[in-house]
Amino acid sequence: MQDFTSLNIIFIISGGVLTFVILFIFAKRQITRFALRSRRGPHIPIGTDAKKCLKKELERRIEAVPRIMHEPRLLSTEPSHYILEPQQPYHYRFRAVDDVKTLEEEIARQDPGLRRHPRESLRAFLLSSLAAPLDGRGQKLVHQFCDTYEFARHHPGEFGEDEYTAYSRLLLKLLDACRYGQAAQLRECSVTIPQ
Repeated sequence: MQDFTSLNIIFIISGGVLTFVILFIFAKRQITRFALRSRRGPHIPIGTDAKKCLKKELERRIEAVPRIMHEPRLLSTEPSHYILEPQQPYHYRFRAVDDVKTLEEEIARQDPGLRRHPRESLRAFLLSSLAAPLDGRGQKLVHQFCDTYEFARHHPGEFGEDEYTAYSRLLLKLLDACRYGQAAQLRECSVTIPQ
């Protein structure tokens, strides 16, 4: 009977040691996995055998990549690219985003110093650049336009032809205000300049 209990004790101890070894191997594997995942950049350093100045230049350029932003046109401006007008659900969303580019180009044409950076808020840009032509009543128009633009760009709800028509009406009002503001500035300049 005593041999049976000592055999049980040996099995229990060996099972505990085996469990400890398996847990140790698993924990070490997980720690190295998370360490590799959390490290910034690739697993193999770039330019390991390069000169120090070249390494710094490589790191500077790699770190600059997340700061690069660009908002391209989504649809072609030439109608010859389309045999039929596309009727996909995202088509009106693309047109809405491209129309903002048209508005920005018109504002930049009126005042070349005004350009919107892709990270700058559209609402803040429009309120600051169209403040004079719109007076005080135009702020509501800018807010409506920006809300509709954000709905078209980010909201998962349907943005179809009806929503795009309302959006384009707001866009035309803003374009008219932009052109009217430039015409008013030209009139003011012609009045103040003696001839």
